[in-house]
Amino acid sequence: MFEQAVSGLDLEQRVVVLDLGTIRSGTVDLFAPYRCRLDIIDLPNTLPALAAMEDHDERRACLSKLFDAHAREPLDLILCWNLLNYLGRDEIHQLIELLAPRFQTTTRLHAMMEYASPLMPATPGHWIPDANARLHASQVDEEQIESPRYKPKELERIMPQLAPERTVLLGNGLQEYLFRPKPAQS
Repeated sequence: MFEQAVSGLDLEQRVVVLDLGTIRSGTVDLFAPYRCRLDIIDLPNTLPALAAMEDHDERRACLSKLFDAHAREPLDLILCWNLLNYLGRDEIHQLIELLAPRFQTTTRLHAMMEYASPLMPATPGHWIPDANARLHASQVDEEQIESPRYKPKELERIMPQLAPERTVLLGNGLQEYLFRPKPAQS
């Protein structure tokens, strides 16, 4: 579905992509042919600080600060990789609340969620797209922690602004999601 999300972008139109992972040359190279603004927010490096915070408002302020330096343009694509697995329900909800004002009807959010395995690597993997928008995992942590194994309906409750457009269970036990904003209620 990552390939679908990227191929769905219009080469003729300017697009805004928000990458919540660590900067990777494969990601930069993939979007180079596009008239693209690629914002990268290194969420993996913020995860330890978020985990140490007990106060809801303090976590929200930390997440909000990540976005302060970036443009407030509407988003076309948000790349979450497998990072949502490393956030609690409250942090995921706060993250999506912060992003929601930048949603447009064509915005898509791509994420890979632990589904089959009760354990996952202790730190987020590095996902590197190739020139054909196929993803390759690199530097997988051998230390394991308990996986949250968020179910699809649970994710919809945590992120009420989004609806799954498509989901696919991958051979490695990850559930790949492509989310879209829910239509505005009138």
